[in-house]
Amino acid sequence: MASLGDDSEKGASLVVERVGPSQEPVTAYEPKTEEAKALDRAVNIKLDFIVVLVLAIDFILCGIDKTNIGYVATTSMVKDAHLKPDDIPDSVSLLSVTFITLQPFSTAIGRRVGPKYWIAFMMVCWGTVCMAHAVVHNRGTLIALRLLLGAFEAGFVPTSFYYMSTIYPKYSLGFRLGLFAGMYSIAGAFAGLIAYGIFHIRNSSVHNWQLLFIIEGALSVFMAAVTVLVLPARLESAWFFKPAEAAHAVARMEADVAGASHEDARGNNAPITRRDVLDAVTDWKKLLTIVCNVLATLPVSAFGYFMPLIVQGLGYKGVNASLMSVSPFVVGACGLFCFVWSSDHFKERSIHTASSMMLAIVGLIVMCVSKNPELRYAFVHICLAGAFTAGPLIVAWLAGNTPEKGMRAIIIGMNGWSNLAGVIAGQLFKPKYGPSYKYPLTVVMVLIAFGACGFLSMRLLLMWINRRRARTTATWTDEQFREENESDARRGDAKLTFRYGY
Repeated sequence: MASLGDDSEKGASLVVERVGPSQEPVTAYEPKTEEAKALDRAVNIKLDFIVVLVLAIDFILCGIDKTNIGYVATTSMVKDAHLKPDDIPDSVSLLSVTFITLQPFSTAIGRRVGPKYWIAFMMVCWGTVCMAHAVVHNRGTLIALRLLLGAFEAGFVPTSFYYMSTIYPKYSLGFRLGLFAGMYSIAGAFAGLIAYGIFHIRNSSVHNWQLLFIIEGALSVFMAAVTVLVLPARLESAWFFKPAEAAHAVARMEADVAGASHEDARGNNAPITRRDVLDAVTDWKKLLTIVCNVLATLPVSAFGYFMPLIVQGLGYKGVNASLMSVSPFVVGACGLFCFVWSSDHFKERSIHTASSMMLAIVGLIVMCVSKNPELRYAFVHICLAGAFTAGPLIVAWLAGNTPEKGMRAIIIGMNGWSNLAGVIAGQLFKPKYGPSYKYPLTVVMVLIAFGACGFLSMRLLLMWINRRRARTTATWTDEQFREENESDARRGDAKLTFRYGY
């Protein structure tokens, strides 16, 4: 065990440990003194209740402004805006064109200008576009606004992930990302409550669906101002830290990246190299995992956009459909937090992911075969209790199996392709399949099953690779281990000393 720096001065250390002769060293920040532990608690509490809280509220608004189109679809918007029944599902699908395509570019801009400034700018833009939905009068206007909304929301989540990764050590980061990701399901609950309240407002000059767009867009613009005022641009200059806390916050991040393989002092701001790109696009195991993730996240997109219509198909009408959409999202958030906590606790990804997908399938089966509205509605909750889990767990799985940070950034950016699930959902949940939506629900169920089988198959493959590598290195000397870890011929998870998590 080795330490980096003086704990009495910095409160940070680097722990390097070897578990067995065939496993490469694992590096991580760890507070070693009581003073360091106390500083760690103080720093984390302030970051949790200021940074994570603000980003969580921003994410709720991001989700609301993107999914509110599903709630207005239950009102008179189609008639008032001179739309056809398929125009709203088509607009949902087309939003994904800019939302998916621009994610890596938007994130790169965020790194360049500073995450907090870019997040605030995006919020002003998407809030303004959301309010502009109130003047939609034809299909062309709706499609144009949805494309713009996708463009401005594209970089929010990956930029937020990047921002949090610069302020939390790796073994403090996972739980925070889980809480952040859970805000999407909470957004569904808030969206339903807000829609229910606004749809009861009677105004002779403005339709209730227009009020919904105006109010929710204005909330995003307001939070943009809060974001730029509250979030710190750098840890050392954070307004809420005492001098000792600021020094500790910086020191622990330096310790967290020190000694990392093929990393220099620039850490997360190091440029992405050509080799990073080539290694990422040729890693078929991770690409296959991303394809399975598209299938795994399909119910999130389907229920996020079309929950009011699905609930309406279960027998609930009008504004009641919006109100009845609230509790399934709350249950979904609770299910997510339980699965993510358990996954971190047991240090296991694939079985937890597949189990959550099977839980979603159980809910979908009952929704498809039962004719009892109350029973079908109850199993919407069961479905969402598992549906939201795969997304953050797969990100954690991919990140844990990609030790090279440059390549990891590309892999996580490519994982944004899982938002193609929104395109599939938009084409499946069309009015012609209502009111029961049995056909699209059945298709979603089958695709989730394929995704779950894919993850379990990947688990078996990674277990086989680990065993093969263990046999190869079983007779190695310390010199051979040192040469493998120091050599640049194989990098990251390609090294024979690396063991995959599954």
